[in-house]
Amino acid sequence: MAANPAEPQLNPFADCNRTTFNVGYRDAVTGQVVASLEIPSELIERVVLANLSIEIGLTADGWIASAANAHAHSYAKTTVPIDQLVNSFLAPDNLQLEEANEKELRELLKRLQASVCEVQRSISLLQQSTD
Repeated sequence: MAANPAEPQLNPFADCNRTTFNVGYRDAVTGQVVASLEIPSELIERVVLANLSIEIGLTADGWIASAANAHAHSYAKTTVPIDQLVNSFLAPDNLQLEEANEKELRELLKRLQASVCEVQRSISLLQQSTD
């Protein structure tokens, strides 16, 4: 059955800014909004976060795995090598956004060096146990 040309063909849409989400339907031909609802972003964030758990783990070979779960459903799972995560953080554009200062970067370096020492210690212990 062909669509009636007098009836609008509706497409869903969602526009968001920092404070609100505007969701609804637009006429696919004209782009005119047929129906919409404005929802405060804070409300959506509260509802989503109340039903969401986030798990983050480190694999033995240096990958950081993260997953978002809600009611026994996994919605997002990502893995990234730890060095790539550090490199992304240290990119000049990101450092400006984060407003990182020298003191904070020195603390990061100290923590990374301590982590390297722990990995080296663990390798040494494994080697001793196989000897």
